[in-house]
Amino acid sequence: MLVRCGLCNVKRWYQPDDLQKIFGDIEPDLVGSKMRCERCGKNEFMHAETQSPTARERQGIRVRRLAEIRTVRRVVWKDEQ
Repeated sequence: MLVRCGLCNVKRWYQPDDLQKIFGDIEPDLVGSKMRCERCGKNEFMHAETQSPTARERQGIRVRRLAEIRTVRRVVWKDEQ
């Protein structure tokens, strides 16, 4: 699956099953709106599409694979009167 940022023109390839582990079973068109560009930090310009590249095109593609999912716990305090 190809995900690109329309603002800074970055293209990245992902395996669909890796994205499904993160976002669940959603439509491919919605994946782009749930991601944030690593270069500019915005998500308004993200666009995702499914493509089937030819064997020749696949040789030049670097696919990003999911290494791990980290859960961040934040402490929120409340002052009592």
